[in-house]
Amino acid sequence: MKLVDTAGLRRRARVDHKLEKLSVADTNRAIRFAQVVVLVLDGDSMLERQDLTIGRRVIEEGRALVIAANKWDAVDNQAEARQRLHDRLETSLPQIKGVPVIHTSGLHGRNLDKLLDAVFSSYEVWNIRIPTSPLNAWLMAMIEAHPPPLARGRRIRIRYMTQIKARPPTFVLWVSQPSELPDAYLRYLENGMREHFKLDGVPLRLQMRKGRNPYVKET
Repeated sequence: MKLVDTAGLRRRARVDHKLEKLSVADTNRAIRFAQVVVLVLDGDSMLERQDLTIGRRVIEEGRALVIAANKWDAVDNQAEARQRLHDRLETSLPQIKGVPVIHTSGLHGRNLDKLLDAVFSSYEVWNIRIPTSPLNAWLMAMIEAHPPPLARGRRIRIRYMTQIKARPPTFVLWVSQPSELPDAYLRYLENGMREHFKLDGVPLRLQMRKGRNPYVKET
């Protein structure tokens, strides 16, 4: 395992020194080539704008994300802080639900073992391969519970699904009318997939292709 420590990103208006600009470039490069990114927050100032910038960049690059809420021992109302962080994640980073949050104290070395466990667990999820048979059994159950909408008077059909790569987990859906399937329905599938297959804390990619199941021969 290789650990890379980078500086955080500051507001753009404050990035005026050549060394600091290089630091920002190093942070972006580290995210691009990382596998799991640990976003370290101060317990008393969690998920500010620049934290969210980093979080969104991690998602764009398709990396697994773990959050370390540091200096937790200095937080007065920990229950309130936990809820505030949870709500902020739900509203500001909805693309990556279930991000592991570990409450740490760098000063006292508290929960650093749990942080490493979360990193290894996220790495395993990031590398996961789901067999096609259980994936399509799950898909059929989701469609039966909540069918896709009508488009131009015809029901949109989702014929088949398979995983085409990991790191991050990427899936293809064969759809009768891909351009007509609403984003809300894709989010329904993504959220259901996270819950059913335990895919918390990693970006998921859902792609669509037009047509029938490519592995069923026409008769």
